[in-house]
Amino acid sequence: MNEQEFGHKLAVHLSAATREIDGELADRLRSAREEALRASSRAGRPGRFFGGKPRFRLMLPAVLRPAVLVFAVLATVLAGDYWVTWSRVNSLQEVDTALLIDDLPIDAYLDADFKAWLQQDSQS
Repeated sequence: MNEQEFGHKLAVHLSAATREIDGELADRLRSAREEALRASSRAGRPGRFFGGKPRFRLMLPAVLRPAVLVFAVLATVLAGDYWVTWSRVNSLQEVDTALLIDDLPIDAYLDADFKAWLQQDSQS
């Protein structure tokens, strides 16, 4: 017996049992049953976020999904590394340009005290 047959037999028994009940209890049971049927029909629609297969899963075979996930994570990590490296090189380039544009003679850059002053200034 599959799911549909079981559901059909259960519905027949529930329908027969509700005929024996009368009054307010029968109305409450009928409204609860109708609400459950509406909820199950909404959940069965494909492409919904809840209660259905998402459409993007249908595009890839199950074998390729882990590979695509690994590729996406790797691409994100590499893009982040590239961005950090580029921003670091860019900031060093700005410092080099400022030093080259300055009016100090070349001997001042070779002085040990100047290197110490630069390191102390960059740390603060």
